[in-house]
Amino acid sequence: MERPVQSDGSSLIGSGRIGAASRSVGKRQDKSGRVFPRRLSCSVFCLVNGIFGFAEATDEYAASAHEVEEVRVSAVGQCGSWPIAHADIVGCEYAELKPEMLRSIREHRADYLARCLRCKDGACVPKTWSREEMTARNLCKRLFMTPIKVPSWSGGLKVANESLLVRFSYSISRRGRVEDIHLRLHDSGMTESQVIKMIENGAQEVRFEPLRFKRQVLSIVNLTEGYTLTGTF
Repeated sequence: MERPVQSDGSSLIGSGRIGAASRSVGKRQDKSGRVFPRRLSCSVFCLVNGIFGFAEATDEYAASAHEVEEVRVSAVGQCGSWPIAHADIVGCEYAELKPEMLRSIREHRADYLARCLRCKDGACVPKTWSREEMTARNLCKRLFMTPIKVPSWSGGLKVANESLLVRFSYSISRRGRVEDIHLRLHDSGMTESQVIKMIENGAQEVRFEPLRFKRQVLSIVNLTEGYTLTGTF
């Protein structure tokens, strides 16, 4: 059965249906027994399979890329790219690039910049991908829009438990920080200002590798993200 796909191309998959690739990824617990979101590291295997997929690889490579991407798509579809102070976040997993991958990431960014982004006057906009181009889209997300640091938890904040359906736009600044968060869709018992504050608080410690190209440092703008969290009934 074909999975429903959002306007940004990500599948809507509940945390209980993450799939075989995610079953080997456990959730971390502290000494008090609380469960924290798990951070996933994108390895060389992940990146190389994505690059072969971009060049229309064989079915074997496509299957491998699908297995790696399964966990990442689950995180994107329901849980955003970083945790927020919401009760349902404990069931989420997040992708994170390993430090030892950064050299390869920088090299491949130069090769694929024009394929993934449209840049002008120091700012880049992600290209729009069709449903048939999900492999290319996923590679571009790994190269340019996967964080190098995701906080374990929005600690010290009041945890919300209301249902939450939100889509928003944001930018990755030249310093690799999340900026310019604006709601595009909001359906929740929480107010818009409460939701924006929750997302901003979660993004404070998120870090991306700054995008450098030909002695320029570029920002990435008009990115879209979202959360679909059921809350407590």
